[in-house]
Amino acid sequence: MLAQTSPAIIKVDSSYIFLTLGSFFVLYCVAYISYYRYIHPLSRYPGPFVASFTNFWKVYQLWTSHLPDNLIKVHQKYGSVVRVGPNDLSFNSAEAVTQIYKAGRDMPKTGFYEGFTTFNPNLFGTRDEDIHAIRRRQLAHGFSMQSVKDMEEYIDRHIEKLLEVLEGQAKTGEAFDLKEFFAFYMLDVLGDLAFSQSFNAQVDQKPEKLPPINDHVFLACLMGMMPEMLPYLRAAAAWTPLPWLRRLFRARAQLKSLTAQCVRRRLDEKVNGRKDLLTSLINAVDPVTGAKLTEIDINTEAFAMIVAGAHTTAGTLTLLFARLLQNSEILDNVVAEIDSNIVAVPGQAIGISGLEQRIPYSTACINESFRINSVFTMTLPRSVTSPTGAEIDGHWVPKDTAVFSLNHVVHHNPALWGADTFKFDPSRFLGPEKEDSKRRLGPFGVGHRMCIGRNMAMTSILKVLTTLLKNYQLEMVDPKQKIVTANVGISEMEGPLMCLANKRH
Repeated sequence: MLAQTSPAIIKVDSSYIFLTLGSFFVLYCVAYISYYRYIHPLSRYPGPFVASFTNFWKVYQLWTSHLPDNLIKVHQKYGSVVRVGPNDLSFNSAEAVTQIYKAGRDMPKTGFYEGFTTFNPNLFGTRDEDIHAIRRRQLAHGFSMQSVKDMEEYIDRHIEKLLEVLEGQAKTGEAFDLKEFFAFYMLDVLGDLAFSQSFNAQVDQKPEKLPPINDHVFLACLMGMMPEMLPYLRAAAAWTPLPWLRRLFRARAQLKSLTAQCVRRRLDEKVNGRKDLLTSLINAVDPVTGAKLTEIDINTEAFAMIVAGAHTTAGTLTLLFARLLQNSEILDNVVAEIDSNIVAVPGQAIGISGLEQRIPYSTACINESFRINSVFTMTLPRSVTSPTGAEIDGHWVPKDTAVFSLNHVVHHNPALWGADTFKFDPSRFLGPEKEDSKRRLGPFGVGHRMCIGRNMAMTSILKVLTTLLKNYQLEMVDPKQKIVTANVGISEMEGPLMCLANKRH
């Protein structure tokens, strides 16, 4: 007769197994943390304890929407180079910016950028340097200053519509959200310049119809900070029970659908003689290979236009005007310079030709606004690929380390800008040190991967600033309103910018 196993013995055996497994798990965690904290090649670099063995420190900082400001504090505590992930180093010097972002193919983009892929990797997101070189050559003419001037009449149309909107507000005397007005204006400009269609946002004035770009960018940064989790996060899109994650994926799908609709409509219609960015994409030919873009390629780049083309410029305009309206003396100087150097017809947009050279003080204000609030507040990491590592700002960095230098952190480094780095002071970009200040400033990035849309963005910023202040006296409803920015990868002012307008002429 077979002996029966005692239930008590089984229970003891099970407890022993669980205890053993638990012990092994604890030992593994201790060994893992000990390795990354004390033995790993980056263990020599200081930084937050949690960041030394997990990427969740970066993710949490992103989640709070104050990653750039918290990175400033981390550098203040630990020094010029800080470990912010198991394999990530952050630098805050101007030298590091040059060494990281002008290294070319020696420091390619990391897996972070794969989080931005929707159709295919676009000019911004592709990690393939050969594809990037081809695509940049194909797109260069469409984004050149000459092309922007060729499309200036379409920009003017929407600036003049913005003036009409402000005139209506001036007549009623009611307060309005200038931040929303800039968002509506830039969306209409984007539609016209990219797709030869206006979204009529300035007419409808419905914030809920603005594309959910912040959600897409937040999702991209979230996924990019944990590249090893990308396959699982993408798979989760179909079944996740988390409402906030479903919202982010819906936002991305909405933007993808909007892009495809705009491109298909533009391809199906004949727009005789019309110059726009999509025409440039359709006709783009690589001068070296003769290659043209496919429809999926066009969708890929058009998606980037929608995400970056309007939202970043609208955010920049909002923060620029907020700074000016809170500094009456600086604003008076800007208005006086515009009045003295620009002759314009009331109600008409001011031309871009030679504009920047005529308003050095106003341009200094734009640069100072870029310094205070960088457009891009995502980490933008690069990978050290040399088998012997690389020297960055005097520090040896081993192969396969992800390195970055966040504009916002560099732009608030007291060693570069003085102790008052949070003060809005355009004089930094005037006088004998102005060229040094400009070299330290990188609102559109540096090197061969710098933003291709610089000419378009600066054209809108310069034209809107001068045209609005030439025609209207603007004031904040609450001049003492604290300016706080939310940073999900792109900087944006939190809350509304409530203003009043009075016509000057």
